Amino acid sequence: MDRIDAQPLSPASAARLDRLFRLYSSRVLAYATTRAKRPEDAHDIAGETWAKACRSISSLRADDDHAMPWLASAVRTVAIDFYRPKRATERPEDWSDAVASFSLPAAPPADESADVLALAELTVPEARVLKLAAQGLSQSAIGARLGRHKGTVSRQLYSGARRLRASLALAG
Repeated sequence: MDRIDAQPLSPASAARLDRLFRLYSSRVLAYATTRAKRPEDAHDIAGETWAKACRSISSLRADDDHAMPWLASAVRTVAIDFYRPKRATERPEDWSDAVASFSLPAAPPADESADVLALAELTVPEARVLKLAAQGLSQSAIGARLGRHKGTVSRQLYSGARRLRASLALAG
């Protein structure tokens, strides 16, 4: 996110950025708080938003009193980038698990292993959520562990259950 080829701000751009910061700093932080997965990330997202605004202040066409939608768009983009995995540090075990990545046998399975193949129909998020639910975790606890909203966990749980029921109905 840091740019090496950044140009210094002109005095007019610096003054405009200062006005925007005075007008909108608390609103940008409040909006960053709603976009952050963890409360402690909100200040980082807001700070990176202002850095992004500094780099692209020349593209702002609205007057200063109507600049909040532009800043809100920057907050959304920064929040997405903030949580996007960094390829240099990502390891295969970060995004895969045993249920979602097992290899299928070459021969058709016997009837008792149809249950295992039904799991292959699940997406990776559905498999993770169902595995944690099978361990007895609540939807809130699953959401906290995976860094997901409870509604997302609920959708993945029920869509995974539907896939399993459909797959098992076809197998037996």
